[in-house]
Amino acid sequence: MSVEIFAVNISEIINQPVDDWLKFFLPDRREKILAYRFNADRNRTVWAEILARYAVAEKFSCPVEKVKLHRDAKGKPHIDALPIEISLSHAGNWVVCSIGEVKSGVDVEIDSRGALEIAERFFLPSEYEKIISLPQNLQGRQFLIYWTLKESYFKLTGTENFMQADCEKILGGKGKVSGKNFFLNDGAVVGVCTFSKN
Repeated sequence: MSVEIFAVNISEIINQPVDDWLKFFLPDRREKILAYRFNADRNRTVWAEILARYAVAEKFSCPVEKVKLHRDAKGKPHIDALPIEISLSHAGNWVVCSIGEVKSGVDVEIDSRGALEIAERFFLPSEYEKIISLPQNLQGRQFLIYWTLKESYFKLTGTENFMQADCEKILGGKGKVSGKNFFLNDGAVVGVCTFSKN
């Protein structure tokens, strides 16, 4: 995959007000950010977009303040006049961004509560069987591996039946989409998907 992944832990600032950062956002984004009730939700949104801007500025050697992030009708982020594809995600204390010249989808998750019930109901039978075949202390992590791949698959393809995406095929690069997982230092799991080259 020719995609770069950036991740930042915002635990030290997650509950602080975002007022000082709003000047860097277009008016419609400011409204959406302020619509969140809690500072933690506001910070996740703010810092995911700032992370994307920073990553693009680094890649194209331009000032970060010149990088303007826009959203299409479906809410997907993009930057006008640059050949770059962006996907954003946030959960808990983490904000994550994937950027590259090819389209990608990224997801980060930290919470595996209700994993077995969700997996049994929505995952492919083979995925559920793999999860329950593992020792109990590894089941939550395997659930997050699959969940983040399914979410990133959805962000990439926009398909409505994304829960039926076959994670083992995605991980093996045996279908139209290939994917990988990355593990952050506090149990958070990142999944990223791109279209396969084959």
